[in-house]
Amino acid sequence: MKKALVLSAALVTLAAGAPAFAQQVQEQTTVVTKKPSGGAAAGAATGAVAGAAVAGPVGAAVGAVTGAVVGHTVAPPTEVRTYVTTQDVPAVTYGRPIVVGKVVDGDITWLEVPSYPKYRWAYVDGHRVVVDATTRDVVAVY
Repeated sequence: MKKALVLSAALVTLAAGAPAFAQQVQEQTTVVTKKPSGGAAAGAATGAVAGAAVAGPVGAAVGAVTGAVVGHTVAPPTEVRTYVTTQDVPAVTYGRPIVVGKVVDGDITWLEVPSYPKYRWAYVDGHRVVVDATTRDVVAVY
């Protein structure tokens, strides 16, 4: 009987102390607002904030790199794709791989996209290639 009483007292003591062992959980709410792409810098900043919220300083570093890549290679709006894929222009021969995020060098005449001065495009080796107007980095291949 004495052992049962001591065991009961020990269990009550442990049960009373249980909250000390529990982890405190805070509820977080994330609001996502779609904004126009700000490029690699904006992507890096956004990625760093998101990474830090999830995994601390290491997450911030990984998020910044990932955000920079995503922010840099965001596809142009649907209207740009519709425009460049419906135009009838002569093809240009390039003969080298075209990679999103990389510059297409060489003598290519880039055409304007009406209402979208950020982009230029050309029909290269059978593909519609859209580049950033200032950097000439490929942003889409159709």
